[in-house]
This record gives sequence, structure tokens and C-alpha cells, in this order.
Amino acid sequence: MTTERERRFTPPVEERSSRRTSTRSVFWTGIVLGIGIMAFLDETLLHQLLQWHTFYWNTDQHGRILSDGLFHAFSTLLLLWGALRLWRSRDTWTSPSRNAIVAAILIGAGGFNLYDGIVQHAILHFHLVNELVCSSPASSRDTVLGICRNDVPYEVAFDLIALVVLSTGIVWWRRASNAAMS
Repeated sequence: MTTERERRFTPPVEERSSRRTSTRSVFWTGIVLGIGIMAFLDETLLHQLLQWHTFYWNTDQHGRILSDGLFHAFSTLLLLWGALRLWRSRDTWTSPSRNAIVAAILIGAGGFNLYDGIVQHAILHFHLVNELVCSSPASSRDTVLGICRNDVPYEVAFDLIALVVLSTGIVWWRRASNAAMS
């Protein structure tokens, strides 16, 4: 038997289910946008403007440009997909959802950069943060990706920034989720 107080403060099942679906939609839209935004910024700043690295550096110039082009296409598709998801759900999200989308974008962006730093840089050795401080593999087979000591400070800073962005997103997501539930 439910009391009057429980009936007043407990939303109906369909409202709770709708809220969960909306929360998932906000979360995944933010994740897609965050990855797309961070990949786009990485491509624009580190690859094109600073020219610190290419997506896959252990190949010839044609392969480097091709790998960067594919990476750029990937980031553009994610941005378009995220924007479409955002546009399609614009009327169904509430004010707390708008705060949550920023948090989810930060989670996606920080998570992507952390993945990039750990998996692509440290494990798979696709590229370094700043290849300019190391010998080019095209001119010297003595340089193995991941052994360039000059790049270590860049790698550490890259991963720390990713952790800060990811952690900030998680904290903001929890706050937004708590605000939505109250």
C-alpha cells in the first residue's frame, strides 16, 4: 500500500522510463559530439596548424596524408551524426538535459583523448604528440615510436589534460543527473 506522500513524490513508471531514455539519449549524443569535437580539434591544431604529428607516422608522405584525411573524415562524420542527434531531440530535452549535454561532451572529449594517448600513442605507437622533437622514422630506423624521451613531457601533458577534461565531465554529469532526479 502506497502512502499519499509516496504517490506525490514518485513519478509514474512511464515518466521514469521516459526520463531514463532521455538521459541515455543526452549521454550518447554528448559522447558522440565530444569525440567529434576533440578529434576535429586534434586534427586541426596538432596535425595541420602545429604540424606536430600525423595520424600514422611510420609510412611515407602519401600514407601520412591519407591517414590524416581518413581521420579528418571520421571526425567530420561524428560531428554531423552528433549534430543530427542534437537537432532531432531538441524539443524533448529539459533544462537539466542541457547541462548534462555539456558534461557528456566533456566525457566524450576527455575519453577520446585518453584513449588516443594510451592506446594509439603508448600501445600501438601510431604517432607521438610531438614528432618534431624526435627523429623521423623515414630517415632513421634507430628511432622506435614510444622510445623518444624528448616527447615524454608532451605525452604526459596530453594524458593529464585528457584526465582533467574527463574527470570534469564525470563530476558535471553526476551533478546534472542528481538535479534531474530531484
